Amino acid sequence: MRRVIRWFGRPKVAAALLLLALVVVALGTFFPQRPDDPAALARWEEAARARYGALAAPLERLGLFRWYTSPVLWVALALPVLATVLCTLNRWPGLWPCLLRLSAPHWGTLVAHLALPLFLVALALSGLGGHEDRTLPVGETGAALASGLALRCDAVSLERYPDGSVADYRVDVTVLEDGREVRRGTVRLNVPLKVGDVAVFLYGYTVQEGRPVVTLRAVRDPGYVPFLVGGGLFLLGLILRWVAGDGGRGAQSGESEESVNGET
Repeated sequence: MRRVIRWFGRPKVAAALLLLALVVVALGTFFPQRPDDPAALARWEEAARARYGALAAPLERLGLFRWYTSPVLWVALALPVLATVLCTLNRWPGLWPCLLRLSAPHWGTLVAHLALPLFLVALALSGLGGHEDRTLPVGETGAALASGLALRCDAVSLERYPDGSVADYRVDVTVLEDGREVRRGTVRLNVPLKVGDVAVFLYGYTVQEGRPVVTLRAVRDPGYVPFLVGGGLFLLGLILRWVAGDGGRGAQSGESEESVNGET
């Protein structure tokens, strides 16, 4: 058992498992994932049958259309996390005295290692998210989303270039929860309105019977916060490892030069 733990704790094994996890995560991008929105499910099934034909059913049974909730993915993500923890524990006896001495480079190494599991957790949680579309005329409120939020389109305005072509779309949106306003803002192209882990994008615009109609896409990403925390830890680890570490080495070299000059 100890041999297995030591083998899993080797840095090369952790790196190989991380690469495997990234490949497994990337596999899901090659197959359209089954939507959670019942309104979009029929269109998705029709598109999947048209694209894959007789292979659609076997691919569905293999879980490739629900890849980000597949046990295979979770195992692939859990293995590098386990290997990273074991790698850190194996190095802990030699690392602990350095941490007690407040050695910045060693703290940087530990903090950067902690960021890796958070990145993997963020990837997994992002796969559990999804999107829902609501097509709304101005002044109307759409049906509640799976998150319990509802969207209301308050106003639509278009910015135009001197030649009359559209430069930008601006949609004033109110986000409601149980009929109570929780957020109000403007959605523009590629500039969403964020409420917690839900981001509201402008997905479509048209005019029906002289009335502007917009399609708003609510994207839920549960991995957003863990990704930000992991990114912050990784950046902090790099600063401690390189910036503070270089400064420490510079101070040591300066002390060495002074001792040499003193001897001469």
